[in-house]
Amino acid sequence: MAGQIAAWVMALLTVLGLAATAWAQTWEYTVQPGDTLYSIARRFGTTVDELARLNGLADPHRLQAGRRLSVPRTGQSEAASARVHVVQPGDTLWSLARRYGTTPAELARANGMGEEDVLRVGQELRIPEPEQPLRLGQVGAAPSRGLALVSVARRFLGVPYRWGGTGPGGFDCSGFLYTVFSRMGIQLPRTSFEMFRSGRPVARAELQPGDLVFFTTYAPGPSHAGIYLGGGQFIHASSAGGGVRIDPLSKPYYSARYLGARRYF
Repeated sequence: MAGQIAAWVMALLTVLGLAATAWAQTWEYTVQPGDTLYSIARRFGTTVDELARLNGLADPHRLQAGRRLSVPRTGQSEAASARVHVVQPGDTLWSLARRYGTTPAELARANGMGEEDVLRVGQELRIPEPEQPLRLGQVGAAPSRGLALVSVARRFLGVPYRWGGTGPGGFDCSGFLYTVFSRMGIQLPRTSFEMFRSGRPVARAELQPGDLVFFTTYAPGPSHAGIYLGGGQFIHASSAGGGVRIDPLSKPYYSARYLGARRYF
């Protein structure tokens, strides 16, 4: 009997030891509004697939604010590696975003403030380090790559439309796609016409997040393009809408002008 008790105690200690080791190798993170698995993975230096595995997530598309996630203790967090800028007279989130190669939304999020908040002279702002392009192998399987592309694209919501623009100060439709995919280490052709001629054709019924969708608008042929988000929606730099926005494919204007889709991941 004493031998059995000793064996049970040893087994319990082993389990507790393994649990303690696993706990020591992970952080606990509470999901915030607007978070995606990809943005969290980038922040903590891991991958979407690893986060899904650690937390038993069957559907990485669905992530509820307030949920607690285990994340690997690998690398430094976004906050730890951020630079600091002391606000000067005339500074705005838009001017600082252009200076540091980020977006107003990212700056606001990094500092726990709203995009419309007024900056105070002397205020210290954390500036996230510019993202380095990823290799596709770092992201995992194709569905995860598509989610990663979608996550990057959403970061530019609200950025103004600017003809020929490829920077954080403004985009045209193909410049937006070119910039988003370059953040993933994927080099696209520069124009929507060239993008349509390349890539792998995808049937509308087989669209996945991250696919490019094309439309005939101001000129014959694929004169406009966006990135499919899933759920029948796409994100694009719209001249009529004034900037980067989300619209449904079923919207009559786009539904009547839909040409097809291409996949680059």
